[in-house]
Amino acid sequence: MISLNRIADIVEGVVQGDGDYEVRFINSLERATADSLSFFSDRRLARQLSDTQAGAVLMAKEHVGLYSGNKIIVADPHLAYARISKLFKPYPRHRQAGIDATAIIAAGAELENGVCIGCYSSVGPGAKMGHEVEVGNGVHIGEEVEIGAHTVIEDQVVIAHGCRIGKRCCISPGVVIGASGFGYAPNQGGWEKIEQLGGVLIGDDVDIGAHTTIDRGALEHTKIGDGVKLDNQIQIAHNVQVGEHTIMAGGVGIAGSAKIGKRCRLGARVSILGHLEIVDDVTVLSNSLVTNSIKSAGEYASMIAVQPAKQWRKTAAIIRRLDKLVAQVKKRGEKPGDDSAQ
Repeated sequence: MISLNRIADIVEGVVQGDGDYEVRFINSLERATADSLSFFSDRRLARQLSDTQAGAVLMAKEHVGLYSGNKIIVADPHLAYARISKLFKPYPRHRQAGIDATAIIAAGAELENGVCIGCYSSVGPGAKMGHEVEVGNGVHIGEEVEIGAHTVIEDQVVIAHGCRIGKRCCISPGVVIGASGFGYAPNQGGWEKIEQLGGVLIGDDVDIGAHTTIDRGALEHTKIGDGVKLDNQIQIAHNVQVGEHTIMAGGVGIAGSAKIGKRCRLGARVSILGHLEIVDDVTVLSNSLVTNSIKSAGEYASMIAVQPAKQWRKTAAIIRRLDKLVAQVKKRGEKPGDDSAQ
């Protein structure tokens, strides 16, 4: 149980109502009960706010008049919710310090105070782990890997030799960091593998979702900047560089040697071709295919939004005939897009 006064201290908010009121859960407006805390940040949900059974609600000052119950007034309700969500986790985040009897720690590995390593995990020679690093079960840490303090590595993660992970990172189950990049040279109808000689450098405060893969570089390192947030099942190829505080949704694929700027936002299943460059502060909407470098900040998209199948078939037919339509316009001596042709 957590009092509203304590929550307000954490989120730098002000309680209106009973500051000693205690909540046990955090929940949506619709599902909240009297022992739950919820949050409100969208006027379109005003009906849900009026009907909620929540014991208290996080909300902005301009919305105070919409709700008469206990509330905590904050500058940004969604950000406040994010900050306190950690208090309501249903399971312990931290493992007890120590090394499980089944773990294998190679000679020459350096582990600082408070490191914990789960069962059947292995740590290669020359690996270094900072203060209070947490390693789950069945994890493989390769030779000469460096992991910064307070980083959490969950179950079944593989970090290959020579990679470096920063401080306070969170690496979800099944992640593979430092696998060989996809590099081959054509050879008489076949393919000759190009050894990937670089590594992977990951900055501080990076989160990596389940089953995401980040390949090692061919000659230079693949680099992920500070504060980057990666969703599940993302593929980042060799030599890619991702700028600080960029965020990517699930299924994103980035081909080799692409450079992504700072504070970019990539929607689900965005695909970026190799050797392209995207500047800072770019948003690419879901399902888009990026085939050229993006040189100006802003929002970009390339997908066709869903429509009734009958209309989609007409749209597809028009697209297939575009070359013929352009040829007809040229034949008439008019430029495509010329208003005089209308």
